[in-house]
Amino acid sequence: MGFSVTQGAYNLLEEKWIPVLYGDGKTDRVGICQALTDARTIRQIAASNPMDRVALLRFLLAVLMWCKEDARSSLAALDEKSADIPENWLAKLKENRAAFNLLGDVKRFYQDELLKGKESRPIGDLLVEFPGADSVNHMRHVVHDGSYGLCPGCCAMGILRLSVWAPANRFYPASVNPGSAAYAFIEGKNLFQTLCANLPEANPQADQAPWLDNEQPNPPDAVARLAWRPRKLWLNVGSENDTCANCGCFGELITSLCNEGGWPTPTTSSQEFAKAVETEFKNLGYRTKDKDQANKSPKKVAKMASLIRKCRMDDLRKACSQSNPQPQAAASPTQTDEQEIARLFHLLILKNDKSAHEAVKALTKKPNEEEQKALKDGDMRAKKFWDADPHLLRDGEAISLPGLGADVAMHSSQFWRDALRLQRGQVGRVTAIGPVVNKFTFQDSVSIALPDASDDVKSRANLSADCGGELRDLFKQVTQNPLRQHPEIGASVKLLTPNAEAQIRDRLSRINASTGDNATEVKTFLHEVYAPVVEQVIASVTPGSPLRRHAMRNHAQALLNKKIKELVEKPDHLSNAGTPVTVPSKPKRGRKKGGAK
Repeated sequence: MGFSVTQGAYNLLEEKWIPVLYGDGKTDRVGICQALTDARTIRQIAASNPMDRVALLRFLLAVLMWCKEDARSSLAALDEKSADIPENWLAKLKENRAAFNLLGDVKRFYQDELLKGKESRPIGDLLVEFPGADSVNHMRHVVHDGSYGLCPGCCAMGILRLSVWAPANRFYPASVNPGSAAYAFIEGKNLFQTLCANLPEANPQADQAPWLDNEQPNPPDAVARLAWRPRKLWLNVGSENDTCANCGCFGELITSLCNEGGWPTPTTSSQEFAKAVETEFKNLGYRTKDKDQANKSPKKVAKMASLIRKCRMDDLRKACSQSNPQPQAAASPTQTDEQEIARLFHLLILKNDKSAHEAVKALTKKPNEEEQKALKDGDMRAKKFWDADPHLLRDGEAISLPGLGADVAMHSSQFWRDALRLQRGQVGRVTAIGPVVNKFTFQDSVSIALPDASDDVKSRANLSADCGGELRDLFKQVTQNPLRQHPEIGASVKLLTPNAEAQIRDRLSRINASTGDNATEVKTFLHEVYAPVVEQVIASVTPGSPLRRHAMRNHAQALLNKKIKELVEKPDHLSNAGTPVTVPSKPKRGRKKGGAK
């Protein structure tokens, strides 16, 4: 299917660029207006990359919230009547039609004309599937020779993907959440119900949407945050028609773009204060990036700046007066809190004795229980993220997937369990999606359907994690030398863990909520998952005769049954449903030869 460009503008309201799957199995591409008006007959957004499914859904939510002030309640009322989204809801789209022109010589969608004519970058900057200038596995000349291009539809999806997942470094900011952030969405029977289920609770009037103006809204509302602009862009259209390197469609291609840092990531007041403290230390001559001890202390102080200001200022002044008994110049009456904190810690650092070191250590330690009560939710937050994001998975900080350096058991067990634990009471089928990020490079993306987050399901998820974490030690006990490391056992367990985890998720998704947490059923559940693992590991790592393997298998199965009984009959196993679960751990180091037991 080719892409037509209406008068060279490629208007995203009308052009066919959003991949969708209809309820009757038909696949198609639609514009923004058709995606909303056909939402009841569209099964789901059908982008091949899960990151695009998240980006497109959040963008459609932002558009809907901008068009209709009370979108959540209004959609719910339409759903009760089995009615479609009416055309008059989209009046603001038609009034601002020109704002959705992706190409052309006038105002463009999510682009800044001031970049026109500046140094070009490869169009692959929009999609992580294509090599970038610093990718270690690609040659630089392949990146910059202009040998490929992307169609306008793929460029639009790439722009929206950046609004959710934008890799960050000193030149480019992240989006409203870190580039490694993961999200969870409720999936309805169709796109209409999916939109309704994932709208934020509050939907105030949004007067300034990101597609209307290049200026960053201050303060940003929910619409702006859902469709953030972390990059300034300008697309350079090629002179010839060709095949899109991403989707394979034939048409006019964009071969390069101009790319600069865009809207900075929104910060909390506590993060701004920490930055101000860090600036004051720089004014005093400190370099927070240096590794020497004198420059490490200011970094710790900046990290704990909000805690110090709220709870420890009196202790700081007292410690400074004790370490510097000589009369000090009176502080300026116009001195700010960040200036006072930097000045007093500067005096302690200059003192450079044991008492000063102990004072700095005590003043920069983690908050105690009493201090925690005085702190707000974001006062100790390290990363920048939208704390009211209705889809973000977070546990104090935004969670992320393990890096590719982690073993396969960690990958298969940690993310879905964290996502299940952190669901915010969503009802219905929930999908968790997140990328695997290594600094500035996206290496993978994961989409996992989660089981219903009932207490029974969470309890069994925790128990299965505890049981899986005990497997290595269990297998060692049936060997002739249990004190050895037995790397062959660790390797076998890792290789079998992904299949076991998939079985756990499948069984949990089919649990009847009315069955309750019956101990016998839970034991059967764990045994059915891990008994095949025990049998396969014993068969693969046990040397000798079949009779010996048979004996070791029976011994291992008996130990497994004993461990399952201990875990299930532990009195507090139900109370642990909301606590973080363990994942299969690495084997502990054995004692050195000749060492004490």
